[in-house]
Parts: sequence; structure tokens; C-alpha cells
Amino acid sequence: MTDPVVPPPRPGRGLGWFLVVSGGIVLFLTLGCVLAFSDFRPFSEDALAALVIGSPTLLLGGLFLWLGMRRLKR
Repeated sequence: MTDPVVPPPRPGRGLGWFLVVSGGIVLFLTLGCVLAFSDFRPFSEDALAALVIGSPTLLLGGLFLWLGMRRLKR
């Protein structure tokens, strides 16, 4: 019986890691700014305003994370 041939890892995995790391950093910093803007009171009116203002950045960070994880799974 022969051993199955394992294909070598695909080149370009660095882009996947870049997207995962940069997406995590963007999410972490955006959530930190939202909490700092709201004086660490998560259910105040300031927190809602900061969340609305920071939502495009949160979406971008989530998109980077999703694309990076998807690229690393291939």
C-alpha cells in the first residue's frame, strides 16, 4: 500500500496571514476607541454614537478577518 501524496502548501499564504492579523488589529483598536469614547460605559448614549460612527471600521476589520481565514483554509 502506498502512502497518499500530500500536496505542498500553496504559495501566497502570507496574504491570508496579513489579512487575519490586520483585521484583528483593526477590530481591537476600533473597539478600544469605542470604549474610550464612551468612558467605558457600554450602554450609554455615547457608546451608541461611537458604535454607529465606528461601524464601517468594524465591518472592514471583520471583512479582513473573514477573507484571511477563508484564504488560509484553502
